[in-house]
Amino acid sequence: MLILGGALLADAESTLRLACGVLVEDGRIAALGANAALLAEAPRAEVLDARDLILAPGFINAHHHTYGLLAHGIPADGDPPRGFERFLRDLWWPRVEDRLDGEMIEAAAELACVAMIRSGTTAFCDVLEAPAAGAGILDRLAGVVERAGLRAVLCLEASERRGRALGEEARRENERFAAKADGERVRGMQCLHTSFTCSESFVRAAKESAVRAGRDLHLHLSESVYEPDECLRRHGVRPVFWYDRMGFWDPTVLASQVVAVHDDELRCLAERGARVAHMPLSNCEVAGGIAPVPKMIARGLRPGLGTDGYLNDPFAVMRGAFLLHKAAARDAAVMPARTVLAMATTWGAAAIGWPELGGLAPGRPADVIGVRAAGDTPLTPENVADQIVLYRGHGDVRLTLVGGRVLYRDGELTTLDEEAARCAAHREAARLWAGGRGG
Repeated sequence: MLILGGALLADAESTLRLACGVLVEDGRIAALGANAALLAEAPRAEVLDARDLILAPGFINAHHHTYGLLAHGIPADGDPPRGFERFLRDLWWPRVEDRLDGEMIEAAAELACVAMIRSGTTAFCDVLEAPAAGAGILDRLAGVVERAGLRAVLCLEASERRGRALGEEARRENERFAAKADGERVRGMQCLHTSFTCSESFVRAAKESAVRAGRDLHLHLSESVYEPDECLRRHGVRPVFWYDRMGFWDPTVLASQVVAVHDDELRCLAERGARVAHMPLSNCEVAGGIAPVPKMIARGLRPGLGTDGYLNDPFAVMRGAFLLHKAAARDAAVMPARTVLAMATTWGAAAIGWPELGGLAPGRPADVIGVRAAGDTPLTPENVADQIVLYRGHGDVRLTLVGGRVLYRDGELTTLDEEAARCAAHREAARLWAGGRGG
């Protein structure tokens, strides 16, 4: 397949190239170059005319909870919870996580995949928080991802919140799934919750499991001041250092949120080579705070961007990252658009442990999106990052390919039935809100 582009942005750091396209062979990029040169090189290729679009790498959602879609608009019992701990204990755990079953999880994932394809997200890391979902739940989730045609790293959060036995079941589910995932489209990793729902022995067991299997490990870290305060009370140190004294941090570990952290904790994470995912909008929703992302970057950390299952629009999240940190620092030079775009692509790919994604180059997977080139003002090599991050939206995505396969073109999905997915999600959301459980 030869995709003729109006312009080509190979990655967040590259120079925009006009009238350039992408040649795809066997699901990978064979060449990038001027449209005319590629036509001469591959005269018999199937041609996809995208000369009204900017061709770019697909977005990477570095931290997603696809099941969270079912909680969008969930009726509140009384006043909204005040503070992160109350949000978890009064709403999220009892009314969402503890009620989830297989049908709910599959329905939410399918509609979430529709949204990702439509908005140009081609790979994501999904953290399922469903302690009673049962063995094999990651296979069901993987089936949805494979039908959609996307790429994903999948894991089931393990903790002792509802007892050690359920936590160990989740840890074994991650081990089983990661061992069988093919790695081409779907991968697995080990997963923990936090220092306030996991004991030291449980954390050590999960880390040993990940090391033994040669897999990555994910955890939530200091999403608000609640975790550092609890960790200090229970263990006498802040969370980063509690984990560090177990030899926990290394380049295989992905920490999401990372909001309420001190400079010395960031230094420790950077020195150990840990990976980070940033959720600017959901951190606001739960009143967790604003993560010190500019300080992370200054320390050498390269955070990816995630939706957290909240507002599942990469353009909204990019704008949030671009604007929030400027306001927090009172410095308009903080978080330039190129940096934010890197977080949504190249850095996000590295964060989820899939570094060959997030950029377009010969030999890499042909995960390509096309974004409307025409805007209110002229598109130039100097302003392309600003145009994408600030002045385009999910409706401007007109083309999504993963592995050279067209998943979306000009408003039409090729792998999923959006109406059927929406009906199923509505049905399962109503059942979740009513407190029902199936199988």
